Amino acid sequence: MQNPERIEKHLDDGEFAKALACLGKTTCGGGKARTFFLKGEALRGLGLFAEAVREYALARKGSKGDRALELEALLGEARCCRALGNEKAAVESAKKALVLSKKLGIAAEDAELEWALALRLVGRLAEAARLLEKLLRGYRKARDCGGAAFTLWALGGLYRLQGRYAEGISAFEEALKFANKDKDEAASGYALFGLGGILRVAGFMGRALDCYVRARKLFAGTDDAFAKAYAECGTANVLRQLGRLEDAYAGYTRAHKLYSGLSDWADLGFVEWGMGEIKKKNGDFTSALAHYRKAASLFKGRSEPRGEALTLLSLSALYYLMGQTAQAERQHDTAMKFIRSHGLHTHLETFT
Repeated sequence: MQNPERIEKHLDDGEFAKALACLGKTTCGGGKARTFFLKGEALRGLGLFAEAVREYALARKGSKGDRALELEALLGEARCCRALGNEKAAVESAKKALVLSKKLGIAAEDAELEWALALRLVGRLAEAARLLEKLLRGYRKARDCGGAAFTLWALGGLYRLQGRYAEGISAFEEALKFANKDKDEAASGYALFGLGGILRVAGFMGRALDCYVRARKLFAGTDDAFAKAYAECGTANVLRQLGRLEDAYAGYTRAHKLYSGLSDWADLGFVEWGMGEIKKKNGDFTSALAHYRKAASLFKGRSEPRGEALTLLSLSALYYLMGQTAQAERQHDTAMKFIRSHGLHTHLETFT
C-alpha cells in the first residue's frame, strides 16, 4: 500500500506529476476518500482545475463522517471553481466550507480567506477587502509569512480592480517579501505575476517585464503548467505594449497551447484578445475580429468582467477602423454600460 506521507511530501515539494503517478497505482492509507482528495490536490497543482473538482467532489461524498476531510475537499473545490471563473460553484463551496469550519472550530483562516476570494470573484470588492485586511492583521500578528504573502497577493489583485495602483503595487511588493522570507518559490512567483501585471497597466513596462522574466525562471523546472502559461501570456502583454509585436504574438501562441491543454477558457480569452490587438495594430482587421469574437465567447459566464470590457472596447474601436461608425458607437455605449454596472475603470486604462 502506498505511503500517504510520501505522496503528501511530493505535493509539498511541488512534485505534482510524481504524486499523481503514485496515486494512480493504488488506494493510499486513509481509504478511497483520502485518495480522491490527494488526487485533487495533485491535479490542482498541475493546473487541471476541472479534473481536480471532480476528485474533490468524490472525496467529499466519500468522507463518511470525516468532517475534517470534507472541509479540506470543500476548500479545494472552491479554489478550483474560482480559478475556472465558476461564480456559483465557488461561492457555494466557499460558503459551505466557512460554515463547516466554524462548526468544527478548525481551519478558520483558510475558510475565511476562501470566502473573501469568492466575494472578490463576484465583485463584492468592499466586503472582500475588509475581510482580507482583517486576516492580514492576524497573519502579521502571528508572524505567519505564508498567510501574509497570500493575503497580500489577493489584496493586490483587488486594489488593481479598484484602480488603486499605488496600493496594489505596494501589496504585491510586500507579498513578495513575505514569500521570500517563507522560502516559498511558488508564492514568490505568483507575487511577481501580480506585481508585473499591475506595473504593466500602470505604465512601468521595464519593471513589469523584469517581474515576468524572474517569475518564468522560478516556474521553469516545476509541474505548474498554469504558471507557465501565465508567464507566457503576461510577457506577451508587455512585449505587445513595447511594440515587439512579432515576439508578443509568438508568446501568445505558446500561451494558447498551454491554456487549451488546461481547459482554462477564461485565461485563454485574454490570449485571444491580445492576439486580436496585435492583428488590429498590423491592419489585419478580419483576423482581429475573429480573435475578439473568440475572446468574447470565452469570457462569457466565467466571472471575467474586465476581460469582457476589454473585448467590448476593442470591438468598438475595430468597427470604427473598419468604417462602421454607427455600429462602433453602439458597441462603445454597450461597453460603457457594462463597465459602469460592474464598477470597473477599464475604459480609463491607457496601458493595457
